[in-house]
Amino acid sequence: MRSRSTNFLQITVLVSGIIYVILGITFFISPLLFGWIQGMDVNEDWLKEIPKDPFIFAVYYMGRAFAAMVFSSGLAMILPLFDPLKYRGLVYYTGVIFPFMASLILLKSGIQEANAKIIILGSIFLLLLVLTTLSLAITRKKAKSGLE
Repeated sequence: MRSRSTNFLQITVLVSGIIYVILGITFFISPLLFGWIQGMDVNEDWLKEIPKDPFIFAVYYMGRAFAAMVFSSGLAMILPLFDPLKYRGLVYYTGVIFPFMASLILLKSGIQEANAKIIILGSIFLLLLVLTTLSLAITRKKAKSGLE
């Protein structure tokens, strides 16, 4: 039977994984859908212009590649649900380091450009960072003793 602290860690990991999967698959499948969700006016003609500009072409496809990585990271967050002690390192990388960097970039950019939707997305990543860090701190003692 798992302890409450381990359950808190697992819930945090599950929520993080779900958010990563949703964000990753949405942008990977259709950047237009992602833009529509963000409230941007993006039309089909924009997609035809991408191959004409080498910089936009590279940014667009790198963005889609990174969306696939976020999606697969979200799927990997399932692993700590089965064995939180064994996959604790994965939780540190995908639950602390990634949200820290993402929230820093999104919040800074959102505040500079006064874009509320980017600030909200950055705040979600900041919340995931805080919850994951808190849950890892709570379970640290049990993890060191191998009881998690």
